[in-house]
Amino acid sequence: MIQIMKASAGSGKTYSLARKYISLLLGSKDRYAYRHILAVTFTNKATDEMKSRILKELYIMASDPASSDYFDWFVPSVFPSAADMQKKAEAVLHDILHDYSAFAVSTIDRFFQQTLKAFSREIGHFASYQVELDKDSLVAESVDRILDSLTEEDGSLLTWLTDNVLEQIEQGGRYSMDANLLEMAGRLKSSQRQEVLESAGIDVDLDYSKERLLEIRHRCREIITLFRNEAKARAERALQIIVGAGVNPLESRNKFLNDLYIYSELSDTDRVPRPKDSFFKNASDSDLWFAKTKAKTLMPKVYPFLEAPLDDFCDLFGKDFDVYNTACILDSQLYGLGVAGELSRTFNELMKEKNVLCIDDSNTILRDIIDGSDAPFVYEKIGVRYDHYLLDEFQDTARVQWQNFSPLLKESESKGGDNLIVGDVKQSIYRWRGSDWKLLQESIPDEFPGHTQTVLDTNYRSLSNIIGFNNAFFKAAASVLDAMAGYDGPGPMSEIYFDVRQNVSKADKDPGNVSFTFCPKEQELDKVLEAVMQAREAGARLSEIAVLVRSNNTGEAVARYLIDNGSCRDR
Repeated sequence: MIQIMKASAGSGKTYSLARKYISLLLGSKDRYAYRHILAVTFTNKATDEMKSRILKELYIMASDPASSDYFDWFVPSVFPSAADMQKKAEAVLHDILHDYSAFAVSTIDRFFQQTLKAFSREIGHFASYQVELDKDSLVAESVDRILDSLTEEDGSLLTWLTDNVLEQIEQGGRYSMDANLLEMAGRLKSSQRQEVLESAGIDVDLDYSKERLLEIRHRCREIITLFRNEAKARAERALQIIVGAGVNPLESRNKFLNDLYIYSELSDTDRVPRPKDSFFKNASDSDLWFAKTKAKTLMPKVYPFLEAPLDDFCDLFGKDFDVYNTACILDSQLYGLGVAGELSRTFNELMKEKNVLCIDDSNTILRDIIDGSDAPFVYEKIGVRYDHYLLDEFQDTARVQWQNFSPLLKESESKGGDNLIVGDVKQSIYRWRGSDWKLLQESIPDEFPGHTQTVLDTNYRSLSNIIGFNNAFFKAAASVLDAMAGYDGPGPMSEIYFDVRQNVSKADKDPGNVSFTFCPKEQELDKVLEAVMQAREAGARLSEIAVLVRSNNTGEAVARYLIDNGSCRDR
C-alpha cells in the first residue's frame, strides 16, 4: 500500500512519521523488523531528528507507557494493555541499540551511495572509491588539464579554440580563456543540463562533434546574415519613400521614423535590435505618424505609399525575429559546445584516476545500472531487503532519484508492504539540485492509482493570526500569479496551493500579529529599525527578533545600521 501524506509547515509531520515507523516496528511479529524498514529524508539534521524522536518514544513506552504521546494510538487498538506495549517496546529498543548500524534511517544521498557501492565493479571503480562533494574543483581541474595538455597534434581543438578566442575578442574587445572556459564548463556539468540532455535524447559525442557543430554554425551564420540584410533592405525602402517625398524622419511623432536609420546602417557584425513598442504602435496607425500640427502638410506626401513598407518592416519582427534570435544564441554557445566532448572525456578520466565519484552523477549512474532490473536484483547486490519505505520531504526529490526508488516501492507494494510518502509541494526549495515537485503532485498518484491520500491541515506551531494571514495571503497570491501567467481561472499555482488553508490547533491567549510596510528602497533601513524598536517596546527580547534579507551585503548593511542606532543594546 502507498500512502501519500501532504504535510504543511507545523502540521506534525515528524510526529506522524515517527508514529508510522513505531507502528511498523511494534505491529510486526518479526523481532528484527527495524532491519527491513527504510526511512529516508533529505538532510542530516532531519535524519538525526527522526532517529532521536523514534528512540525517545520507544524509551518512554518502555519505561512509562502511559506518558507516551502515542499511548492512545496503540492501546487498546494494537496492544490489549499498557504492559504488553511496554514489553514489546523494551525488546525493540534493546535490539535497535545493540544493532544500531541496521537502524535504517538515513538521507536519500547516503542510501543511494550505499547502494552504489555494491555496484562499484559495474561502474568501473574500485570498491574503495570516494564520493566527491565539490564538483566545481573537479571541473576546474578538468579545464586545467585540457589547456595544459594542448600540443600541436591537437590540431582540430587548437583551431577551434583559437578561432573562437579571436572572434570573442573582435566582439567584446577582451577575453580570458581560463575564466570563460571554466564558466562554460560549470554550465556543461550542471545537473539541469544533464537532465535536459537525457530528456532530449542527445548523444554528446555524436551531436557535439566538431563536424556537426561547424554545420550548425554555418546555418546559424546564414540565418543571421539573411535576417540582417532583410531588415536593412526593408528599412531602406521605407526611408526612400520618406526622404524622396521631402519629409524629414525627425518630423514624425516622437521621431519614431528616424529609428529606421538604425537598421539601414547596420554593419556586417551588428546585432539587429527589436524596435520599441511605441514604434510598432505608431507604425500600425497612420493617424499616429505625425503630430496633428504637422499631419495636414506631411501626411499627403507619404500616405498611402509608406503604409505597405512599414507593415513589411514590422512583420519582420515576429516569427522571423524569433528564429534570428535563436540563431544568434546558438552561434554564441557553439564555442562551449565545441569543447563539451573534450571536457566530458577529461572529467571522466579524472574521476577514474582519483577513484572518486561526483555525488551529482551517482543517481544517474545507479539508474542506468538498475534500469529494467527488478527489485530482487538490487536487494541481492546490497544484501538487505526492505519491506517498508518511509520517504520524507518528497517534494525535494529529483526525478532520477524517484526512478531509482520506484522499482523498490513497486516490489514492496506487490508484497503487501506499507509505504508512506510525505511532502508538501509548497515547500520545494531544491530546484538547483534537480528536485521536481510534480512528482508528488502528479506522477506518484498516476503511477500508484491504488494509493491513499492524507492531508495534515492543522498547524500546531504558529499563532492564530499568523495562520489566518497565511490562509488568506497565499490563496490570493496564487490567483494573482495564475492571472499574470494568462489563466482566466484557476491555474497551476492555485492547484499547488489548493490545500494551503490550515486549522488552528487551539485557542491562544496571544493570537500574534502580522503587519506590512511598503516603502522606497532608501527608507528600508529606517523602517527595519522602526519595526525592531516597536517589537522591543512590546516586550520582545533580542533573541526573539529576526531580520530576513535577500543577500549577505544587505544583511551587513542592516546589522551595521541597527548597531549604530543602538537597537541592539540591552536595556
